[in-house]
Amino acid sequence: MKTAALFDIDNTLTPPRQPITESMVKILDRLCVPFHVAAGSHLPLLMQQFFEPLYQFGYRKQFDAFLSNGAIHYRCDFSVDMSIEVISSFNIRDHLGESNYRFLIETLKKTQILPEFQLPSPLKVIGGTIVFRDSMVNFAPIGRVQQEDAEVQLNRKNFVEYDHSTGYRQRIMDHLNNKLSPLIKNNDLKITLGGQTSFDIGILGKDKTNAVTTLFNLGFERIVFFGDALFEGGNDAAIREFAEAWPSTSPQSIETVQVDSYKETIEKLYEFNFLKEPI
Repeated sequence: MKTAALFDIDNTLTPPRQPITESMVKILDRLCVPFHVAAGSHLPLLMQQFFEPLYQFGYRKQFDAFLSNGAIHYRCDFSVDMSIEVISSFNIRDHLGESNYRFLIETLKKTQILPEFQLPSPLKVIGGTIVFRDSMVNFAPIGRVQQEDAEVQLNRKNFVEYDHSTGYRQRIMDHLNNKLSPLIKNNDLKITLGGQTSFDIGILGKDKTNAVTTLFNLGFERIVFFGDALFEGGNDAAIREFAEAWPSTSPQSIETVQVDSYKETIEKLYEFNFLKEPI
């Protein structure tokens, strides 16, 4: 059976918002099945986190990348130079139309200044909170920057602890689902938790399931997806739901594997016998 490993990137192949390590690149190089990636982030954010270090640490193979929550498909050929070519794309602004898109952005801006969603000290907003990623919009209440310094990393750590103890993001998600209900009903808008600190706002079907259907169309018969957000509301959940609904009679199959870190991803790869023994 022709099998492919499909990976989320942040906190699955890399530490949260940090570059992939040289040891993890060597693990990917030892895979005995082809690998591809499906990530929530867009290409500019992932260049320094994933693509550039992957090439710099010596990875010299081809793979497909499905970015901006899976809706934009790139063909990556690292065999000589670092070549990343757009195969297909999707634009949420065009899909919604200008009036609906403005309504979405204004709703996010109004949400972040509501008293009930103000962040307590020492939490700060560092960088932009709303980022257009072509196929989706990312909303980060603590802000987002291209490169994280020590201050940003500490702020992220404090926010993650605050979110876990108070359900902060879930409360915002409930609010957004209410306020954006016309777009959810009429335009297939979908809101999921993005990584540890943000929200991914995209269109139903224009998500990471696009990676699965594309790989099936490319001839793969079995896909094993590794991700850290397969839980309800996570931005990997669409793949889990897709797998659960997949007909058992189909000659193709998809499996999902929940991981909590890139280190656990390595453990799971050994369990699946996806790694060649080192030379």
